[in-house]
Amino acid sequence: MKTSNFGLADVKIQSQKAKTIGFSHESRLKKIYYAFFQKLLLTIAHFLLYVLADFKIEGKENARRINSGPLIIIANHKSFLDPLIVGLCFPFFSEARPLRFMAKDVFFKNVIRRLFFKPLGCFPTFRGEGLGVSLKIPSQILEDGGSVIFFLEGVRVRTDGLGVPKVGAAALASWYPEAPILPIAIAETHKVGKFGLIYKRPKVRVKVGEPFRYMEKAFGYRAEDGIKVLMSEIEKNYRAIAGYKNH
Repeated sequence: MKTSNFGLADVKIQSQKAKTIGFSHESRLKKIYYAFFQKLLLTIAHFLLYVLADFKIEGKENARRINSGPLIIIANHKSFLDPLIVGLCFPFFSEARPLRFMAKDVFFKNVIRRLFFKPLGCFPTFRGEGLGVSLKIPSQILEDGGSVIFFLEGVRVRTDGLGVPKVGAAALASWYPEAPILPIAIAETHKVGKFGLIYKRPKVRVKVGEPFRYMEKAFGYRAEDGIKVLMSEIEKNYRAIAGYKNH
């Protein structure tokens, strides 16, 4: 059975609400800059995780189906390693790159952290300034045909299982209902200590689910209900790799 590919050619953006925010489009040079640093760090992460850890990714063929952006990637969050792990789900020369993601505002106030996170394409959450402000940058990225990662819980969940999702990803997806959404479930990264990769081989499992569109599963839903649909896609794939059942 032939599978369809997801790419910019078959996505018709319908984002009138998003367009009222106001945009400042990024230059092509900046996108190349982000992609370069991501690939550099992913090369190191690839070595560490595959050689020094028991690391497996299922469903990478689903990421290969993504020809280009705009793309919304949703995942659960357990560790600082998670953005790198999401990056490793895609082919090295994927046209979906660079992958952009949110981080706490505090990371941009510390000079050392800012020098590390910003070149990777990270952008601040603007916590406390309202959902519209927080979604301005990811809206710009999607308008430019880029890819955005949302860790649905908004914080790292350092225990087995999943946390409570925030509504941001659903709100953004409702503005771009025809943009592909790629669910990625991550298990066990919270058990990798600061020196875990050195003294033992931690078990890390990842599952890339099948891409879908918001209009297919949650079109017309309020963000509070739509986020439950998005989280259910993460949970379905999380169960497959962690034997976890959310109640």
